[in-house]
Amino acid sequence: MISLGQKVVRLGKREFNYYITGNEDKETIVMLHAAFADHTLFQEQIPDLIEHYRLIVLDLPGHGVSAGAKSKLTMQDMPDIISRILADNRIASCHLLGVSLGSLVAQAFAERYPHLVQSVIIVGGYSIHKANKRVRKEQQAEGLKWIGYILFSMTKFKQYVLNVSCATEQGRTLFEQGIRHFRRQSFQALSGMGSFFTEKTESMPYPMLLILGEFDRKLIHDAAEELHRLEPHSQLVILPASGHCANADAPEAFNRTIRHYLSNVSRCPSAGIRT
Repeated sequence: MISLGQKVVRLGKREFNYYITGNEDKETIVMLHAAFADHTLFQEQIPDLIEHYRLIVLDLPGHGVSAGAKSKLTMQDMPDIISRILADNRIASCHLLGVSLGSLVAQAFAERYPHLVQSVIIVGGYSIHKANKRVRKEQQAEGLKWIGYILFSMTKFKQYVLNVSCATEQGRTLFEQGIRHFRRQSFQALSGMGSFFTEKTESMPYPMLLILGEFDRKLIHDAAEELHRLEPHSQLVILPASGHCANADAPEAFNRTIRHYLSNVSRCPSAGIRT
């Protein structure tokens, strides 16, 4: 893993750690990992992108190095934290790459700060604005299942999450590096997610890439395909031999996909728009 320079951003009196690396003269990608993992989920993307982009990588509240933080920051604070990080580093705009939970944070940031967004890449996620009712209902049922695991064994809970998040041994190994830091008290940091969801009918103003793993749940596929149909600014890619965290399961194909997409969007923002 490439050594990343750790920095601190302040939101009021609260502090948040993040990592920034790569080429300062290039465009910026903010990388947001899946629930229960941490920034090491992008271990196979960072070396591939570091020469051509400036990378901001972080551990969401309650995850990774943030798991032991006493600042009481929650997921609800993330859009403002990302905005503060960009301002502190004098970055005018960015691409957002979010996996699962990270994709919801990416969209929430894009809604609050649209002028700072060049594109949004959603991996194994769904919209916070539309085509999400079935997914959200299932997520609530999934949460009840988690409670049963959590009450009796965090070890069994983590094993369950590993199995449903990644389809390959390589992916599970990457995910396991982060989930080992997640604790029972970390769930408190997930609060405030409900505030992200705002129903909209109009198209999003930014180019959007939707990436699905071939073996991700049918419900996620259905939601992404419906979102693609509703969003004229979107492209949809399905990666073979990968699951929910496609970037960890199929890193080479994933890296090729986002390099190609970002190159086209950077040359011509309208390249992400279907006609």
